[in-house]
Amino acid sequence: MTCVKLSARYVALVALGAAPSSDGWAQGAQPGSQVSAREYEGWRQYSVHCARCHGQDVLGNPVAANLLESTRDGGPVAGHEAFLAVVLAGRPGRGMPAFAEVLSKEQGDAIYSYVKGRAEGKIAAGRPKPSP
Repeated sequence: MTCVKLSARYVALVALGAAPSSDGWAQGAQPGSQVSAREYEGWRQYSVHCARCHGQDVLGNPVAANLLESTRDGGPVAGHEAFLAVVLAGRPGRGMPAFAEVLSKEQGDAIYSYVKGRAEGKIAAGRPKPSP
């Protein structure tokens, strides 16, 4: 009985255009910007480690620093080294944990590339599409 219900749901989703297409994107869904492999990895790592506090798509929220503002030119962590220092060491007095034992420097670099691209308006909100 359950299999029939699941099949009916799948058929309904297909009819609505929600089934995956051959390129891996749902029909009608618009992927975000096309990005480099490094920026895509940054989006992946950001989504896992940062979005919970700093907001999905780096949109900010009242819980933690708005990284769109912080990484723009003139922001407190606009530079790569300043950003990476905060990510790896954290800000314990402000409730941000250190990620030095969780993220590699390369993963931190990738997160910076993604966040900086979002702050500069080069990467749109939404799941980015990696370059082929």
